[in-house]
Amino acid sequence: MNKQFLYTPLLFLINACSISPATEISVAQHAKSTPAKQQKHHHKKSTDGVISVDIVNQNGQLHLLTGKLHHDKKTLWYQSSKDGGNSWSTENKVLNDDNLAIKMTRGNDAQIAVQANNIVINWTKYEPKNRFKAGAMQTARSTDAGESWHYTNTPPDWEKGPHGYIDMAADEQAIHTVWLDSRLGSTGINATQGLHYAKSTDGGLSWQANKTLDEMTCSCCWNTIKTDFTGNPYVLYRDKQPSDFSIGVIKQQQWQRLNHVGAFNWQFDGCPHIGAGLDFQNTTGHKRIHSIVGTGHQDHLGVHYLYSDNAGKNWSKAKRLGTESAIHADIAAHDDGRVIAVWDMMTADGMVIYSAESKDQGNNWSTAKQISKANTRATHPRIVKTKTGFFALWTENNGQQLLLATLLM
Repeated sequence: MNKQFLYTPLLFLINACSISPATEISVAQHAKSTPAKQQKHHHKKSTDGVISVDIVNQNGQLHLLTGKLHHDKKTLWYQSSKDGGNSWSTENKVLNDDNLAIKMTRGNDAQIAVQANNIVINWTKYEPKNRFKAGAMQTARSTDAGESWHYTNTPPDWEKGPHGYIDMAADEQAIHTVWLDSRLGSTGINATQGLHYAKSTDGGLSWQANKTLDEMTCSCCWNTIKTDFTGNPYVLYRDKQPSDFSIGVIKQQQWQRLNHVGAFNWQFDGCPHIGAGLDFQNTTGHKRIHSIVGTGHQDHLGVHYLYSDNAGKNWSKAKRLGTESAIHADIAAHDDGRVIAVWDMMTADGMVIYSAESKDQGNNWSTAKQISKANTRATHPRIVKTKTGFFALWTENNGQQLLLATLLM
């Protein structure tokens, strides 16, 4: 397996200063060779840096959206890669705004979707007078490869907000968006909101009437939406009573809830802030859905891998990846049979990122391996497939600023 650490200009520094590719790689290679066991560093709290991340692969091209904080000012930045993450276009500041009123953090990141020449991003507006300082969703759109941006119509038709824990997906026919809001009022159960969906068939210019997919879900776990082999959007979300992950699909504009992904029967009244990963694989005519989910059930702590061979109706026995301390995870699958899972978990060296790989569609897995550097606090990994492999990324706190680390796999 060919692995290479990369720190591209927008990732390595908060400002737009660039460094040569040779310098980037040599810095990363040195970091990779650092012994795993070293004296622990006591990190001071870092505030500046990359605080939001989303990435999608659309027709073989990677599209990256990062949110940055610098001297209490927040900005969004867009870049793309046509070679699987080896090199990146010049970063462009979204809306050319040096101080967006945006509420974003890892686990509640600004989101991006790409359809043809249309790039659409969504985020939650920062409203200081609101509870949790969260406001209504805002949307920006670009039709010139991210060179210029403008505000556009938002997916929710309930404009009051707040809207949060957004996710997006796109295919040749439509852009799909899901999010949480409380338009239906109190459910009488602690830490709940409703899960809602909107669709655009004109590249994000307008959005169809919203559909409520589930009236009572967890109020603070991020959702995952992805389209299958024929363009049907699947939604993976944390349910309530129990707080296990549920999955459903929208076919012919009708929502069908399918099943729990991992029936742990976790009863939890609070907000765990734990999302999940989902991907589709078609290997020699064998269609399989792969998922990785987290749970806080005392008998099943950690993150677990499961697969479905009947379009999400039933799921395999859960296989735990990592230790009980594993929290945030993601997964990606290639049609050549490879599947890679990534997750963060606590070790003697602090919070680090691990990965494991299956070369036979998830039937057997390699031993877990640490992929983040020593002596940094690494969290919230993401992974997407590329033309020839996989591209993983996560955020790190090195004690001075928050950085985005990337890894070709």
